[in-house]
Amino acid sequence: MIWQQTPYTIPLIVASVVSIALGIYIWGYRPSTRGKITSIVILANSWWMLTYALELAGADLSTKVFWDKLQYLGIVIVPTGWFIYTLFYTGREKWLTSKRLLLLSFIPAITLVLALTNDYHRLLWSTYTLLDTPFVVLHNTYGVWLWFFITYSYTLIFTGIILLIQMFVYSRPLYRWQTSTLIFGAWIPWVASMLDAVDMRPLPYLDLTPLAFMVTNITLAISLFYLRLEDIVPLARETLIENMRDSVVVLDTGGRIVDVNPSAQQLISSEELIGASIDDVWPEWSQIGPGEDIETGKEVVLDHIKRIYDVSVSPLVDWRGHTVGRIVVLRDVTDRKRSERIKQSLREKEILLREIHHRVKNNIQIISSLLNLQTHYIKDKSYVGMLRESQHRIRSMGLVHEKLYQSENLAEIDFAEYVKTLVSSLFRSYGVNKQRITLHIEAEDIPLDIDTAIPCGLIINELVSNSLKYAFPGEKPGEITVQLKSKNGYIELVVADNGISIPEHVDFRTTSSLGLHLVTILAEEQLKGEIRLDRNKGTAFHITFKKRD
Repeated sequence: MIWQQTPYTIPLIVASVVSIALGIYIWGYRPSTRGKITSIVILANSWWMLTYALELAGADLSTKVFWDKLQYLGIVIVPTGWFIYTLFYTGREKWLTSKRLLLLSFIPAITLVLALTNDYHRLLWSTYTLLDTPFVVLHNTYGVWLWFFITYSYTLIFTGIILLIQMFVYSRPLYRWQTSTLIFGAWIPWVASMLDAVDMRPLPYLDLTPLAFMVTNITLAISLFYLRLEDIVPLARETLIENMRDSVVVLDTGGRIVDVNPSAQQLISSEELIGASIDDVWPEWSQIGPGEDIETGKEVVLDHIKRIYDVSVSPLVDWRGHTVGRIVVLRDVTDRKRSERIKQSLREKEILLREIHHRVKNNIQIISSLLNLQTHYIKDKSYVGMLRESQHRIRSMGLVHEKLYQSENLAEIDFAEYVKTLVSSLFRSYGVNKQRITLHIEAEDIPLDIDTAIPCGLIINELVSNSLKYAFPGEKPGEITVQLKSKNGYIELVVADNGISIPEHVDFRTTSSLGLHLVTILAEEQLKGEIRLDRNKGTAFHITFKKRD
């Protein structure tokens, strides 16, 4: 073999070696089918570049023809490999049956044999000649079979480009970057090869097709390593589905289980699931609806585990819009349903309790009205006063139920508002001029339940009534103060006035007054608290009791 130096030999050899290393790396570290096909296409391109570089380096006819024939070990693989790659990339791998793969390989295999034996039949190249350019190059006259193989190759490459363009149009933006990169990588060598076939090379002595395939190798590498959609998206989705608490079952169009996540595996409780009919391994499937109609948001109760599931059955559609299966998602909503039932029960009880407070308030109002009506038929004013006092006590209890009925929280009332309403009612009942006797309410934001509010209301009713009747005789002015404050887990209720105080010799615990006796009982027995009287600046009762939890 005789060799010559050309400016393209070393760059082509370096590029081919780098591409071979890339193809070997992809073969070892990308074990998926698409990764293997990518590796084969890159290795075939690399072999084409390497043998073409050696052809350029040859200086005699026999050397150039030898390496020209060996190029076809890569040339026959490239178009078929590219077409198979596009089938896998666009989701049409099911089209590639064993019979069709054999048919696709038939013409490349014949072409390789004819290339190696061309000297006997001249079907690929009818003549070989050397051209004297800046360096010696080989010029071939194409034979009949080579034109047939070129047509076959262009058809496969162009079909693959059409499939990629179709996917580019219908796919999501994230995938368009990858698809457009592949289209560019396929278009460049296709154009270069056409220029070589019609003898319209930009440089008459150089075939640009092997160089253009370097672009293809780069785009394939970018698609596989930089964009990484093939690896990242399935991995992210697999991780997400595997760790979902929802049960996910993937079915094909025949109702066979294609995939399940661990949650679904535990739910179905069967070891051999993949490939099995869901009707055979999971009898409860009949509750969900195995028909063709897609059900969403359907609730089923699985009797064997006594759990409620919200079921969503969605079609699994490829990018072309074809239904290839169904995804069944079962979400355990048992706890949510129980919570909803509890909330519904509480709402019903709240309505009932509100109605009870309303009815109690109305009944108390009726009793108060009856007492008021009775006072019109009693001549003795002392008896009338007793009825009025009883009416005030009843009204204080009825007011608690009225406030609870109006409150958003039926268990507690706004005590400051309650005291204001209660005392204002007493002022009106006794005909007190508010300019003469003023009222001061100092109540902290302490919500009280009904068991605390009613005795506190009765205590305030009795003590304020006593102040209005006895503390300010004649036209004596003054003020009445009601305080409610909390400290260290205790509540202190203070009802005070600055009028005439209770005489020192009167013991409020043993007095014959029904009102003071009632106050003592309510404070010590009902509220379980303590009561004391301060006579320094009028009359001030201090009732202290423990705050209820």
